[in-house]
Amino acid sequence: MKARDWDQLAAAYDDEVCDIFVRDRKKVIARWLRARGLLRGNKTLLDLGCGIGSFFQRYGRHFGEKTGTDHSRRMLQIAARRCRAVPACHWQQADARGLPPALRDYADLVVCSNVITFVSAAACHRAMRETVRGAKPGGWLLFILPALESHDAVVALESGRPIVRRKSATAIVRRDDRMQRFYTAAGARQLATRAGLKSIAVQKVWYPWSDEGLARPPRGQEPPWDWMLTARR
Repeated sequence: MKARDWDQLAAAYDDEVCDIFVRDRKKVIARWLRARGLLRGNKTLLDLGCGIGSFFQRYGRHFGEKTGTDHSRRMLQIAARRCRAVPACHWQQADARGLPPALRDYADLVVCSNVITFVSAAACHRAMRETVRGAKPGGWLLFILPALESHDAVVALESGRPIVRRKSATAIVRRDDRMQRFYTAAGARQLATRAGLKSIAVQKVWYPWSDEGLARPPRGQEPPWDWMLTARR
């Protein structure tokens, strides 16, 4: 999607986008942040592809200086309005594939949620490299990536057919009117390894069935999930 497409989507973001920072019912993200000591000490925070500012709104008060970037001007306007009560927020329009020089080696924590989903594998690796540059040496990075295993399990449940057994670590998936790259757990780990990151971990962050269009949770079925990829520069 182009910036103008996200501008048009901005007003309906809450209804149209699965915002994992809001939907994380099992508080996987909050537990990880606390365990790494990132919610104390006024650490510097960078959110690349911040959307309407949900991470800042939920966790921003625990950090010091923070900058959110997005390639949609309208998203940034909404984020700034929603985060008025959160101190020390800065907003900058930028594409994930080109980190502004002033944000290099900037943050103790870099967050990048459902941004590295380009159809082009080269674009994904470029965005990954640029995102890594935003962290200080030794700083933490937290990525949210769409999970291919979860997608395939939902499709199998809805269709009544067996789960697809894939050989590839990533695949292009149509979601509504958008084409996105989804990752297996191994694919997420490969993305981080190729970027030269350390202390790599991949774990599930579950979201409600309603985000997959199912009003009633299927009995005995694991909820859908995204991958949370964490690592250090």
